[in-house]
Amino acid sequence: AVVSTQSTGTEFMQVWFHYDVDRSGFLEYSEFSKFMRDLFLKGDCTDITPEQVEKYTAEVIHIMDTYDENRDGRFEMNELAKALKIEENYLNKIIHKKSIKDKHIQKILTHYNSNVDHTIEGPELCAFVGDLARSFNLKLSLSVINSGVSFVKDTVGTEYVDQQAIRALLSPASMDKMKTAIKMAD
Repeated sequence: AVVSTQSTGTEFMQVWFHYDVDRSGFLEYSEFSKFMRDLFLKGDCTDITPEQVEKYTAEVIHIMDTYDENRDGRFEMNELAKALKIEENYLNKIIHKKSIKDKHIQKILTHYNSNVDHTIEGPELCAFVGDLARSFNLKLSLSVINSGVSFVKDTVGTEYVDQQAIRALLSPASMDKMKTAIKMAD
């Protein structure tokens, strides 16, 4: 569940929900440290030298010092998103067009659907909602994501989003309602 230098929204959400084990909406030092350890060990190292441990520890401290904006000793979703350099908001390329065509809907589905089942669900849906929230200029947080996912599920009536649901969700009226619902959680 560890990502590369720049991650997609879906990869980011998979990482977030893997390491935020207590579902607090924050990565505390121990959770972030586990993330960094897994990232550090990504190369399948079995023998770790004292120098490597020192390097890993220094990197954890540096990242916490750099990206923990409010200095509370834990990462908010928005802070970790900055540290991991999430890709440019994919939806911004599409939702601001005068008309969203079938090819655009297909591109959205393809972009977020990491398991190729023609639906967006779970962390994929969280990434979709996260990009919508970012397009509304809102900070990523667990409450924003949960509010957006609840809105989507209430609007669509299912736990997943398909092409038809994407079209409905991206209608101007639905976008306005979603923006209002998500802003209340921000």
